[in-house]
Amino acid sequence: MSEKDELMAEAFAHLEAGDPETALEIGKRLESMQYSGAYEVQAMAYADMDEMEQAVTVLEAGVAHAPGVWLLWQLLGNYRSDLGRFPAAIEAYEAAGNCAPDEDLVIVDFNHANALTRQGDFAAAQTRLDRTLESPHLAQTGRAFIENAIALRMHLFNAQGEPKAAIATYEALRTQEHDEEGSNVSMADVLAELSHAHKQSGDQEKALATALEAVQHYKWSDAALWALRAARDEQSDTARAMHLIVEGQWYEPLEDEDPDGPAPEFVTTYDVVADDEAEALRLIAECEPPQVRESLRIAETHPIETDDDEDAEAASSTAYKGVYATGDYHMYQPGEEGDLLEE
Repeated sequence: MSEKDELMAEAFAHLEAGDPETALEIGKRLESMQYSGAYEVQAMAYADMDEMEQAVTVLEAGVAHAPGVWLLWQLLGNYRSDLGRFPAAIEAYEAAGNCAPDEDLVIVDFNHANALTRQGDFAAAQTRLDRTLESPHLAQTGRAFIENAIALRMHLFNAQGEPKAAIATYEALRTQEHDEEGSNVSMADVLAELSHAHKQSGDQEKALATALEAVQHYKWSDAALWALRAARDEQSDTARAMHLIVEGQWYEPLEDEDPDGPAPEFVTTYDVVADDEAEALRLIAECEPPQVRESLRIAETHPIETDDDEDAEAASSTAYKGVYATGDYHMYQPGEEGDLLEE
């Protein structure tokens, strides 16, 4: 392995470990070595630090320096799309498609379709997504990628008022034979779209049951949490937005600690709109594994009052009841509260 490859591997390891600052330093070192991967590393590091404008600037310099590297064009498209610059994002995806190997076009086309969807051009998004789903290289991308593509197709059908087509798309996925497991993350999004389809079809019971299944797959999915609130479709003049610190007892030992030891306790957080703490706890319990629900207790409650766009929906008096956000688990053994272990 060359020195450049070793530095790239080291940079990605730092990104994976949540250390973008060190990754950025390595990226700048790689840039001094005239290596195109330097721009990818630096952009990802800036993105992890929520400096998206700087990430885009780095990538624009990168594609000017190495216009034939499709990965840089695709990442530029992704970040422009995240910033809402859809025409510019689409230009980047078209450039990526012009230089990507055939086997990688399936990924470029998916991201291109996602940007078109965000832009509201559903017909063009569907056409681009068809290229992804009909690609001879689709199977090589893995089950989770396929589930993401299916979730996007279902979203497009739902957005165009075709819930039956969305449900049929899910049924085709469910009956498809496969040799590998997908991702809880991607399946949560698939089930969220299925819940919306059932709601559009007028089947509230199925919509709620499917949304509950979605949050059990991955409770951090914004799509799943939104589907659950929409399926319940409850509002109240007395509801209030609360940030809650929740404690509970986990149901099994942590393998990386002591697989034969006792199950740890945990602390997590939730943002909830509910009439009172008792209702909030019931809504929270729906997002947790059944084995821990009886142990849940609220340690602290704080009102959410903010003008920030991110929390405005939950703070609104017209918000749907339900969970809006949930934090990570922090595991600890009794008596070790001062040294919490994040899972």
